[in-house]
Amino acid sequence: MTILNMTLSSDIKTPLYRQIADNIAAAIEQGEISTGSKLPTHRALADQLQVTVGTVTRAYAEAERRHLVEARIGAGTYVCDSRQSNSWVYQIEEVAPNECNFGYNIPPRFDRSDMLSQAMANISANPAELNEMMLYQPPEGIEKHRQIASQWLNQQGIAVSPELMYFTSGAQHAAELLLSTFCRAGDTVLVEHVCYPGFLTLAKQHGITVKGVEMDESGVCPRALASACQLYQPRLIYLTPTQQNPTSITMPLSRREAIISVCKQHDLLIAEDDINGLLPLSSPPPLINLAPEQVIHIGGLSKCLAPGLRLGYIQAPKQWQPHLSAALYNHSLMISPLLSAIACELITQGQADQVLDTIRNEIEQRQNIVQHYLGEFAITTQKHSFHVWLKLPDYWRLTDFITAAEQHNVIVKSAEHFTPPGGTIMPAVRLAISSPTSQQTLIFGLEILADLLRQPPMTSPFPL
Repeated sequence: MTILNMTLSSDIKTPLYRQIADNIAAAIEQGEISTGSKLPTHRALADQLQVTVGTVTRAYAEAERRHLVEARIGAGTYVCDSRQSNSWVYQIEEVAPNECNFGYNIPPRFDRSDMLSQAMANISANPAELNEMMLYQPPEGIEKHRQIASQWLNQQGIAVSPELMYFTSGAQHAAELLLSTFCRAGDTVLVEHVCYPGFLTLAKQHGITVKGVEMDESGVCPRALASACQLYQPRLIYLTPTQQNPTSITMPLSRREAIISVCKQHDLLIAEDDINGLLPLSSPPPLINLAPEQVIHIGGLSKCLAPGLRLGYIQAPKQWQPHLSAALYNHSLMISPLLSAIACELITQGQADQVLDTIRNEIEQRQNIVQHYLGEFAITTQKHSFHVWLKLPDYWRLTDFITAAEQHNVIVKSAEHFTPPGGTIMPAVRLAISSPTSQQTLIFGLEILADLLRQPPMTSPFPL
């Protein structure tokens, strides 16, 4: 445990709790406290500084608000790594032949230029419609485009309607609209006990408290959800029922029905992130199909068509439509009609289906490779999932494994990135198998990880 050397003064106007937080910030900045260090308990620091426990509690909360420290349930308060705070964010990087980056949950790369050229040529062939798209449009998007997109989604088994579905600038924007429309600072939102980091950062930006809910091999546990509802009085729960990020778990129908039942009992809205919902050839019906009056549905075309289009969608129960429309208008006035036109052209010409098939085939091949190299270890994944959840053997500490992989030019994502504030960090990593630029690079990375996993750190075949 780190010893904090600080002096407080009652002669200045700065409250004691802020003085403590300022001292923690200064100690981190000057290198006196290192990343990952455990701070003294509230009682120990209170006794050291001759202040109340409540003052230290408030000081630690202020330090956490500044993203200096994080509280972990049952473990204490630890110094955050500011360099890692947004390390889940995609960055374009040159990858050397002897490097493998499993960090980014992105579609596999292939040539889309011909289909995009044809789509844009078709749009340009109609000058009247093209000129119309250059004008301001309603926030929810052009009606014709919403009809085409919703019909295609219906064919994929997703029960959205053109009247209720609004376009967004990707699913991340849809999540931002969700919090802007349905939550306020100070509200509590429930999530799976490991979940998409982009949602956690959005919630923090909005001043929303996030609480994780226990999961098992079928997803969120209904009893744990019921207990969390009673304990926290949450505003909503954010779920990814199909190919959950990072665990790849897909909720079976019976679990989806049980979760909806609990939410109805507690009058709890469900935010369903279905960004991966189009990837599997078959899966249980989305939550919006089962309880449209209870579910806010989020999706997008980044995983199944092209992330550069930045086209997503959100559908909420009818009574929330005016609020959602106002939030969308305040965010961006409207979504680019040209981007939705390109997407609709790809859909009507059948190229969206072709791209989806191409992605599925590539991911299926990569999953077969994963099973060959990592099948003997504790992995969770799905046939068409972009990612694999790997639980580490007992003899590997999480930080040691990540460091060992990095030393051999293999990048993985720690469970820490997916853990809500205060949650227990699992000894696991996510491997985005869609991220390597080729199957050859994928094999290079998997071979190294497999060798590391087979040996305890002290007897690893690699010099650590």
